Amino acid sequence: MTDPVFPKMDKEQDSKYYGVELEDPAMKSKMEGGYVVSRARHTRKPRKTFTTGYTGISEPDRARLEAFYELVRGGSMIFDWTDPVQKATYKVRFAEKIKFKYTGMGMARLWDVSLTLEQA
Repeated sequence: MTDPVFPKMDKEQDSKYYGVELEDPAMKSKMEGGYVVSRARHTRKPRKTFTTGYTGISEPDRARLEAFYELVRGGSMIFDWTDPVQKATYKVRFAEKIKFKYTGMGMARLWDVSLTLEQA
């Protein structure tokens, strides 16, 4: 079975939300003499955590994103996501809840969205 794929949205991801953070796999212990003893927790490459989002997406795009979040059961399932800057595809899961903020007015039903993904 193949992993689900993050849905294609009508708008591109907004760079103001984009960020990458590398995991620190080190375990550290401070000693009485001021020394620090450290070792790697595991041999795996440090995983990445991505923050990204959208500005002013339509109601159908918001519903599409919400349906995908429900499909993968929040952070339960791994899915394929393409990094908008590096153009590389990563296997990720949701690290936090999706945050939808209504920014529409009158007939314009628009949403700003922010999300955090962690590499699987």
